[in-house]
Amino acid sequence: MLKWWPFKSSPDTQAKNEYQAEQAAFRAQESALMQELAAQTAQGVSRQAILKAWQAQMAALESSPEQSAQTKGKLRAYDLVAGDLRAELGRNLNAGRALEMAGQVDEAIKYYETAVSDQMATRFPYEHLRLIYRQRNQLPDALRICQAALQNPFLTPQDHAHFQTWAQRYSHQLSQTP
Repeated sequence: MLKWWPFKSSPDTQAKNEYQAEQAAFRAQESALMQELAAQTAQGVSRQAILKAWQAQMAALESSPEQSAQTKGKLRAYDLVAGDLRAELGRNLNAGRALEMAGQVDEAIKYYETAVSDQMATRFPYEHLRLIYRQRNQLPDALRICQAALQNPFLTPQDHAHFQTWAQRYSHQLSQTP
């Protein structure tokens, strides 16, 4: 067949078609993930739980023997959106830490409370809120934070034991208060 024949599929055309298919899959998956994030957060699902579910879905796609343009596009979308979500979770935590260190504790509390509602997979915001509330003699809030930590499935058993001990102490102190 002649080189100029327009109906022949060349490697460049095939690669271009595959790239276009991957781009289309990427855009569709990115849009779907953003809608899923909005819907699930509106339903009260923590952003950490959403992130963990996405990581499991990414692992399943990565281990799939079929690595089509669709799969590659979906993986790129998961990587981008999950990366943005991970970064946002970290920004909240870092902003709270920086504000607390700067002495702006009331502002730091807002970021730490957001990290708690996100069910961060670290004990840091829980511990700092617990200490802040205890120092301010706001024992009901300190107890609430300990109970939130106990409900967080992403914390370690050691963290749960730590917050269980403090929850018991605060409960006892509150029951003794007239």
